[in-house]
Amino acid sequence: MAVRRGALLSTVAVLFLGITLLLAGAWQQASAQTARVAVVFATGGLGDQSFNDSAYDGIQRAARELGIEFDYAEPTAIAEYERLLTLFAQSRRYDLIISIGFDQADAVAAVADRFPNQKFAIVDTVVEKPNVAAYVYREAERGFLVGAIAGLMTKRQGDPKINPDNHVVGIVAGMDIPLINANIAGFMAGARLMNPDADVRYSYVGHWADPARGKELALALIAQGADIIWGAAGLSGLGAIQAAQESNRYAIGADSDQGHLAPGHILTNGMKLVNNTVFLAVESVVNGTFQPGVHVLGVKENVLGYSPSLVPDDVRAVVDALAQRIASGELMPPENIPDVEAWLAANR
Repeated sequence: MAVRRGALLSTVAVLFLGITLLLAGAWQQASAQTARVAVVFATGGLGDQSFNDSAYDGIQRAARELGIEFDYAEPTAIAEYERLLTLFAQSRRYDLIISIGFDQADAVAAVADRFPNQKFAIVDTVVEKPNVAAYVYREAERGFLVGAIAGLMTKRQGDPKINPDNHVVGIVAGMDIPLINANIAGFMAGARLMNPDADVRYSYVGHWADPARGKELALALIAQGADIIWGAAGLSGLGAIQAAQESNRYAIGADSDQGHLAPGHILTNGMKLVNNTVFLAVESVVNGTFQPGVHVLGVKENVLGYSPSLVPDDVRAVVDALAQRIASGELMPPENIPDVEAWLAANR
């Protein structure tokens, strides 16, 4: 576990033994108008080139554009969440404490009860407390868009990475949880709406930070004929990208643009713009418009979507039209895997 002030590393010992002096020394010199924010990242930490890195981009943007100061912590285990949140809250120096990731829900709920005057935000799950703003996503919308791209691409002739006779696409998923399953359901619906012959297969890593296992599962899907693999698994998804690159197949990145990891092989990215979400949360505190409760975001709010990357123009035109229908509320992708068949029957 590491705790950082801005970009400067502070040791665990300083956090536990000297946090009061640290805050008193540096922060008393800061302007009284400067908002201060603390972020507790998800396990896996920075460098995942996905969820955490996107959140970090958001807090850095807030520092540049809103003039805030921030500290952050990189836990290595779920058991550390509550302690870190408590340490930040005990300082009584932060205008907002942000938790990144669904598995911080219990810790946030417990600490929010103990510090009722402290504002908290949590990204990717619901915590219903009077001092917590919870930001969640219409996950199926993102899955649907990248699934539609995959479905259209499975029919494409003349692409050396695609066998147009296979129609098999795969997902390497992080964990068997509702938000991931909503992505899978959306992906299945999008792929099969665009190509009724699409065969969508998926596997769960069971961990967000096991790229070796992610690669193993991706290779298994490729052996089953999958030409396109979506690595919706945090750091574990990097293994799926590596497998696709080594097998000369397409990968779909997750959360942020991962095209630089495997040039020529990242077809698109299922964008979850956590950076925009973090910025919105901080901005609400700076502007005095912070509202506790559940905030549901999606394509309409510009926090879910896909990246153009290697997507052909004709495919993009079709998928952009689908995105407009989603934003308008005309098209609502299914959120549960068992509902996909009925949804397809109603929407074909």
